[in-house]
Amino acid sequence: MIESVRLRVHGSAISRVIAFLALAITSDAFSQAAADRFAGVTPGPAGQIRVHGAVRYIAPAGWSVKSGADGVTTLSGRVGSNELPCEIWMLPPMSIRGDLATHGTALVAGTAAAKKFGPYRDDRGGDVRRSREEGISGTGWAYTDLSGQLGNSGITVRVLMARMGKQVLPIIGYSRTWNCLGNQSVRDNDVWALLFHSLQLPGHAQDSPQLGRQLIGTWSSTSGSAGNTEFFSRNGRFGSVALYQSYEASTTPGMVWEVDRSWQGDGPYEVHGDRLHTQDAKAGDSERNVTRLFSIVRTPSDKKPGGFDWVLRMVERSYNGSQTWGFSPSGNFVTHMTLEGRPQR
Repeated sequence: MIESVRLRVHGSAISRVIAFLALAITSDAFSQAAADRFAGVTPGPAGQIRVHGAVRYIAPAGWSVKSGADGVTTLSGRVGSNELPCEIWMLPPMSIRGDLATHGTALVAGTAAAKKFGPYRDDRGGDVRRSREEGISGTGWAYTDLSGQLGNSGITVRVLMARMGKQVLPIIGYSRTWNCLGNQSVRDNDVWALLFHSLQLPGHAQDSPQLGRQLIGTWSSTSGSAGNTEFFSRNGRFGSVALYQSYEASTTPGMVWEVDRSWQGDGPYEVHGDRLHTQDAKAGDSERNVTRLFSIVRTPSDKKPGGFDWVLRMVERSYNGSQTWGFSPSGNFVTHMTLEGRPQR
């Protein structure tokens, strides 16, 4: 278990706690703005708006929350004893040391070394900073997101470094199984994504137009026998195409039928911060008029040395709310689509 692992925060504990609590004095309007952002979003963060210093957030559904005297807020998921750890630590804001990816790596590496968990590496055993996803939130704050494993421990660690002016808010998630925070074969699930979208940092209460500008273009993903493409134009219209290939038994002995299915959609769209609203008259009831949370990040490219791929991450819900592929009991999932045709540095 990792419950006994705590980060050492240097300096006077009393002065740190006083300063941390002082940050919690914010207006009711800030909390109301946070609640209004998720009205009508499917799926979206749901529950009580909580406080971590000056930061507002909504804890994952069903998770317990404990605030420590050291300024660390611990969120714990309900999993079996053989699936521990399943925790998220929200640390007190601290001064930035170097770039966000290096700073986040150092925070995890120090704790891992002390507990002899092994080095913090990416899914290929390399520098975990290669896993970084960098972006701007729907309200305009910059962040870096890391994902890797601690040696051969089987523990996956997610690190979100959210920039707050000259400081950074570190959030660290520890998991061992899919139904907690996902693992290296499925990086994202709704737990981490919805907590990220629920964050309200001081000085960032208004929607930023940046994600709306970044969304314009063609995004695609392929996996096995399925493929998806979505196009967002400057005139507020979008189009989508999905393809799926399968095989069915033939009445002719020794033969099978190859069956190709496709779906198309189009209509108007609007972007408000990190919320994408689409209207598609051709879609089913659950997709015809829907608002979803999204983010756009850049990540080091495997195919373009020194370059980056741009990725559209969308929080989705299965069409009937059932479990998704056996690892998300909530019926929610996160899609990854890569930007086509526009060179990025």
